[in-house]
Amino acid sequence: MSEKPKENANLHSGHRERMREKLKKGGASMLEDHELLEMLLYNLYPRKDTNETAHKLLNEFGGSLELLLNADPADLERRCGLKSNGAVIFNLIAEMGKRSVYGKFKSGMKIDSSDIAGTLAKSLLSHENRECFYVICLDSKSRLISSVLISLGSVNETHVYTRNIAEAALKCNAVSIILSHNHPGGTLTPSAEDVVTTANVVKAMGMIDVIVADHIIVCGNDYISLKDAGIM
Repeated sequence: MSEKPKENANLHSGHRERMREKLKKGGASMLEDHELLEMLLYNLYPRKDTNETAHKLLNEFGGSLELLLNADPADLERRCGLKSNGAVIFNLIAEMGKRSVYGKFKSGMKIDSSDIAGTLAKSLLSHENRECFYVICLDSKSRLISSVLISLGSVNETHVYTRNIAEAALKCNAVSIILSHNHPGGTLTPSAEDVVTTANVVKAMGMIDVIVADHIIVCGNDYISLKDAGIM
């Protein structure tokens, strides 16, 4: 019986160093999801077997890194037994990733296709677990001026006010705008309310000579362009 602890100690001896060498040689992209988590947790748990913890975290969220990174810290503490410092680190990483992607869209960048608009919309919305509504303001040459958060709602709804959209467009001196919101936990299919809201905004913006170029709906890592879909 006394030999088993020694065997286990030998098994894990040098494991962290081997993982670091693997990272150095192949880069982070060569690591499995659980290995990325395992190494991330090294600094939080200097003496604990973080491999086991990493597997537990992933299993709790169905093997999805995206769900894990965007989970409520209180939920991580309750479901996974993480301490507060460990729970918040995932939210910080998710936010840094979001800002890193959005940082590619500099003011003045041309947003002249649904592909580019969809990528921008995903960078703003794909990690949100509440429904949000953005107005992407463009100049006369379809160059990005600013992305303005108009409304932040609950898990499944948001209230969009046409006046707020008009104010954002006028404040940015926008010639055209792209509407964008998300369907967290839902589908890409536009709701009847989405269609009516779009039509109302198009009508209202016409009164102040602002073009509504598109309406992008984001769900997870996918998006749909209402213009491409022939809905507007």
